[in-house]
Amino acid sequence: SSSCQDGHRKDYWLYRNIVVRVVNKKLAGGKYFRRKAVVDRLIDNYTAEVEVLNSSSDARDGGDILRLDQDDLETVIPKKEGSDKKVRILNGKYRGCKAAVEVLDKKEYQADLKLLNEDGKRLRNVPFEDFSQIA
Repeated sequence: SSSCQDGHRKDYWLYRNIVVRVVNKKLAGGKYFRRKAVVDRLIDNYTAEVEVLNSSSDARDGGDILRLDQDDLETVIPKKEGSDKKVRILNGKYRGCKAAVEVLDKKEYQADLKLLNEDGKRLRNVPFEDFSQIA
């Protein structure tokens, strides 16, 4: 179904249930810098409430809830490609669509994605800031 297509690039990209990384160095004295979090809810187009994830599988340091502007966050890209690496497209014509990562080009910061709908369309050279891992 094409229900996820909404056409135009926007100046916002946040979306529920995606994984993001905190890039604000000043927040809580840098305590959360580079930490991953999940977007729990959107306050508005530019602001999200996120839940900080554990810093490693054996750490118990997650769970804090932060309210952050999208400028304090960046997308999280799967470490490798594969049909099990599901991402959400966050900008452009296919915003909202789920996709699988087919090719990751870490030098150029872009990827080839395959839409997870019936037409399975391939999108080439999608910049890393336009998609993020699904939580």
